[in-house]
Amino acid sequence: MTRSGREPAEDVKRAFRQAIEFTGLKLHEVHMHKMDHIQGRVIHATAFPEGWPHDLPAIEMLTTVRFDGTVDTVQIRCGASDGDPLMETFRAPRVQRCCCDKVDLAMTLKEVWAARREVVARLAQGETPPIFDGKWNWETTDDMLSPDVE
Repeated sequence: MTRSGREPAEDVKRAFRQAIEFTGLKLHEVHMHKMDHIQGRVIHATAFPEGWPHDLPAIEMLTTVRFDGTVDTVQIRCGASDGDPLMETFRAPRVQRCCCDKVDLAMTLKEVWAARREVVARLAQGETPPIFDGKWNWETTDDMLSPDVE
């Protein structure tokens, strides 16, 4: 069993934990999966705010650490809803193409979480997706499947 890339992967796990703490969220879980077919380890972490009433987390991060130590960009995924994430999968707009480097993760995660709160408030005021928050697009599954009309 190879240990190549193990130390950088542990660094990424620490960075995920620190970013979650910096954002004021609670760690749900962080996992590392070694995958020989991609020549690396996938790191996946999830988090939720204090008092989150649902089983599934509110936000997640994902990246790959190659066996040579190269770290891919981190993907941040979350929906703009305080409802049960499973029940809101197709209704709640989700942040689109939200990626950053590991060094920028803490600030980016904090910005995404703040933007999520803003989008939830805009939805409560009757705005309909897709929503642009100034940096990211938030789209529902239907928005993503619809062809662009010009």
